[in-house]
Amino acid sequence: MKRKKLLYGTLLYISFLIVLAAVMILPSFAVSDIPDMSAAKAVYLYNVEQNRVMAQKNADISVYPASTVKLMTGIVAIENLSGRLSETITVTEKMLAGVVGNNIKLKAGEKVTVLDMLYGTLCGGANDCASVLAHTVSGGIEPFVELMNQKAVLLGALDTHYTNVSGMHDSAMVTTAYDTFLIAKAASEIQLFVEIASESRYQMPKTNLSEDRNVYNKNYLISRYSETKYYNRYAKGLNSGFTSQGGYCLATCTEKDSQTYICVVMGADERDGDIFSYTIANDLIDWAYSSYGYLEVLSSDRLVCEVSVDLSEDVDYVTLRPAHSLTLFLPLDIDIEKDLVYSHKVTSPKIEAPVREGQVAGFITVEYDGEVLGSVDLIAMNSVERSEFLYALKRIRDFTTTRGFIATVITFVILLVVYVFGMAVYRTKPANRRRRRR
Repeated sequence: MKRKKLLYGTLLYISFLIVLAAVMILPSFAVSDIPDMSAAKAVYLYNVEQNRVMAQKNADISVYPASTVKLMTGIVAIENLSGRLSETITVTEKMLAGVVGNNIKLKAGEKVTVLDMLYGTLCGGANDCASVLAHTVSGGIEPFVELMNQKAVLLGALDTHYTNVSGMHDSAMVTTAYDTFLIAKAASEIQLFVEIASESRYQMPKTNLSEDRNVYNKNYLISRYSETKYYNRYAKGLNSGFTSQGGYCLATCTEKDSQTYICVVMGADERDGDIFSYTIANDLIDWAYSSYGYLEVLSSDRLVCEVSVDLSEDVDYVTLRPAHSLTLFLPLDIDIEKDLVYSHKVTSPKIEAPVREGQVAGFITVEYDGEVLGSVDLIAMNSVERSEFLYALKRIRDFTTTRGFIATVITFVILLVVYVFGMAVYRTKPANRRRRRR
């Protein structure tokens, strides 16, 4: 198992380096006024569609994960139980042994469903529900935690180590903002996880030992039940929590204007009634959406250049335009005309008719600060008919200038010269013979 884990770790480390290199060569745009992140130990903001880190702070330092542990608890539980959501679980004393912190007061002998426990864990942040899930999957906490650590390696979260399923503090349980981002990104790609973590309230049906329970989301970006000032209507989960040692921690996913952001804030403070995991996340998300967006930098109607046309009696040039418009993700305050550089290249300085409308004849590139952001084919705006007479003349000209034709002509001339010379010599011989006879 250790060798297998080492192999996984090595392969994923190499993959991480490749991804990191790809991110590093992405265009970097200097946008000022990035929100203050000083009230958190570590921060990571990432744009999914652009595969780009938008802001970060101490992303690789070791921090305590607090309740963000439940990101992995949920991932592993859903991977193993997604086909058993309606299955009934009988809660046991063993499942509840040692459970402390936030819980929904499950009782031994109580019958619940897998789906109830997922909502209790991912929506309500309930530690007793997380324990029930772990025992249902693996028969105990320790083997389930081993699955969590194996999954962390598979996701590339190589600086993360779990010791429990709830996030209750353990000095041996550590992670980083970058690792938490990787895990949060994996969670954001699981539809069931996002659906559950995005619910502000789940009404858990009555059981054999309890009446209906209202399970409220502990993430203030999602739920306004106990706090309203942090609510973000674009947030899709994912998890929030607190321990005195780990501070306030948050991992969320937001969607707006075809842009998806994953934001992780770890080890944030609370001052004067403000919980900075939420304020930093909201400030960063607002900043990203207001500072960046899609801009059309090239219109398909733009007339780029003209190219000469041969073999046509009607026109002697054709105009080229972009095959399609080009829209790029850029700082919204960029001056397109001043800050971007456009350059084009044609495949040939002269095109032979016939020319088809839409025929590719070159390309145009858009650059910013010396980096190519995009490229679009240049196409002919209109068709040009060929003159068959000019085409015939060209074929004759082309044929008469070929090496084969020239060689044939030279050979013919040489043979003709030899023939003429030979005939001249032949004719002189009888005259010479007649003179000798005299």
